[in-house]
Amino acid sequence: MYIMHLLTEGPIRFNELQRKMPEEMTHTTLSRQLKKLEEEGLIERIEYQQIPPKVEYKLSDIGEKFRKVLKELEIWGNEYIQYLNDKE
Repeated sequence: MYIMHLLTEGPIRFNELQRKMPEEMTHTTLSRQLKKLEEEGLIERIEYQQIPPKVEYKLSDIGEKFRKVLKELEIWGNEYIQYLNDKE
């Protein structure tokens, strides 16, 4: 879900995604997650024929429809954080 959230900002290259991931997310794990999301049709992998090779990832059409869900989760998450802070 976090990968899809990051892709709502627009196409992102692999290394940029890697930098935005939690430290424990390895290169291999991120690569597997991206392949799985692509297989499920939620993201698209765009290869540019150039040297050095360039690959970007973006939300697919059906993945874009998930944007509303992500936005609502963000709103709820911010409200929950505020709730927790108010409890202290």
